[in-house]
Amino acid sequence: MQRTCDAIVVGAGLGGLRAARDLAALGHSVVVLEARDRVGGRGLTEEIDGRVVELGGSWFTPEHHEVRAELARYGLTARDYPQQLHARWRTAGVVRRGLPVPWEDLPSFEHALARIAADADAYRVGSFADADLSALAYIDALDPTPAVRDFLAGWWQLMGGAPPAEGAIVDAIASIAGHGGLSGLVTCLAHGPAEGWSRLAEAMGADVAVELDAAVTTLDLADGVTCTTADGRSWSADAVVIAVPINCLPDIACAPGWPEPVAEAAGANAGAAVKVVLLARGIEPHGIAVGAGHGLHWWYVDDEVDGAVRVTGFGWDDPAFDPTSRADVERALHAFFPEAELVAFAQHDWIADERSRGTWLTAPVGRVDLVDPSRFAPFGRVAFAGSDVAHEEAGWFEGALRSGAAAAAHVDALLRG
Repeated sequence: MQRTCDAIVVGAGLGGLRAARDLAALGHSVVVLEARDRVGGRGLTEEIDGRVVELGGSWFTPEHHEVRAELARYGLTARDYPQQLHARWRTAGVVRRGLPVPWEDLPSFEHALARIAADADAYRVGSFADADLSALAYIDALDPTPAVRDFLAGWWQLMGGAPPAEGAIVDAIASIAGHGGLSGLVTCLAHGPAEGWSRLAEAMGADVAVELDAAVTTLDLADGVTCTTADGRSWSADAVVIAVPINCLPDIACAPGWPEPVAEAAGANAGAAVKVVLLARGIEPHGIAVGAGHGLHWWYVDDEVDGAVRVTGFGWDDPAFDPTSRADVERALHAFFPEAELVAFAQHDWIADERSRGTWLTAPVGRVDLVDPSRFAPFGRVAFAGSDVAHEEAGWFEGALRSGAAAAAHVDALLRG
């Protein structure tokens, strides 16, 4: 049976849900086709021992007004994260407090930070020349000492969601330029939804018609729009919003074909981050830890309840680290916090997940143009949405929401002729 409506939205992440809700509010009949058995995309909230944890995206910044407006719309609470009170570093195999590097390495450290600051200034005015370099090549070009190199590689993890050899340095330089420098990258991680991103997605999804377990495999544009799912169901409409991660675009066969810029970019997101959220005892709450670890290199130490501290560790895809292994997670934790006792942990493999095939948007080395949002301009009866293709705040939930609103506005104009 073929169902008909005014518009189809493929993907029930925040971008797709925003596009569908806006179109429905404008009087159009809309259906959202979601391949997963849930809404929310790369936002996934779970609990560990009754504590809310985010296995996907976590924070939003003070500038993310769309997220705050959505939370208020559904009566959800924005949690304000407290200021971080302490930091530790693991560089050249040593856990340090205070300075991230030995005293004698300060000239190398100062040189590296000055160069990064200058390149961030150059990026702001459009004259940064090394955008295509890998993070690893960029760091090595600074001729750092081993301790400085460990610090910079660990700090890359905060901004780039890929191994340093596979992610383009422009992601780090752009983040530094956009958030007030290296320290701004921590202070901007200021807010989150208290009830979780999944709760927000569920509230948005309740406003529209969503078909779960509906993996779109073909998109036929020969006569209007027809979407067919893996189980043979089909829907026809006058327009469609594609709101899936760009690494999932190769799973959708488009007839007569994706435009060349889109086809070339499909699968280009280099994002391959690893995130483990855990509860641990013996750690002082409200701090960070950065450096070269065993699989996890950037740590955010959150709050404490009944002696258990909520901690998030970030790393990149590494065959030597298994985030499902308690032994590996304990080894990674003890590299930075030898005094800690692991209580429990959780993670989700977004890289192997066939509905994401990667983590937040990270430009590939040598071809940063492949993730330029201009590639995903609307064509024919098709518009794009999602954090991967957002013109503003790409890689954030804020970007997903803004792109969804823009896609809805375009499709509304199209439907009204």
